Amino acid sequence: MKKSITGSDNAQLVNFREIRMGSIAPGMLFRSSHPVKDNKQEKTVSVLANNARIATVINLCDTTSSVYAKAVYAPWYNALLKNGRVMALGMDFSVTSENFNRKLKEGIKFIIKNDGPYLIHCYAGVDRTGFVSMVLESFMGAALDDVINDYLLSFNSVYESSMFETNKADSQVAMQILSVMSGSMVINSQNLQNVAEIYLKKKIGLFPLEIELLKMKLAGTK
Repeated sequence: MKKSITGSDNAQLVNFREIRMGSIAPGMLFRSSHPVKDNKQEKTVSVLANNARIATVINLCDTTSSVYAKAVYAPWYNALLKNGRVMALGMDFSVTSENFNRKLKEGIKFIIKNDGPYLIHCYAGVDRTGFVSMVLESFMGAALDDVINDYLLSFNSVYESSMFETNKADSQVAMQILSVMSGSMVINSQNLQNVAEIYLKKKIGLFPLEIELLKMKLAGTK
């Protein structure tokens, strides 16, 4: 049996893994912690990213200026940046703010514009990456339990949430984060995908055509 690209203890420690659920195509979407730490290439992330043939990166934490300063320490990342395949969004974890919504829209439009495989990362790959991953997983028809379990996997890494204590990392925390998409609506297994699509349309401001293009990109049909 072929071993998964991300199937190792080292991958778990740096939060690098494939998002493979719902109608997301195999080998299309990945998540991780930052490929550069303290002006040094994170070798595990870099090896795994190369093995996954990452072609487009959504960097949730760095600004445009800071990403250029960091990328020089990771040749593969620097090459993508120079080719216009890295979007640096400089987002914090204020997931209900207009600023967050605007930047998430920029990131999604970048996915639509460019081909995968895609890598989404922040610094630790826990909070910001966790939320964006939840949105995309839900949108692509993932089961609620799978979305929750993927979020909880991040707490097996060497990084901690900046918002929640590790010992509080349970399904209730995951549901609390998911509720950002639904507002007052109760999320369940039956409405999760619809809630995510409404969130992308009404809160993030994507047009119907952009919604369809995003779905096609992540499904590998465009």
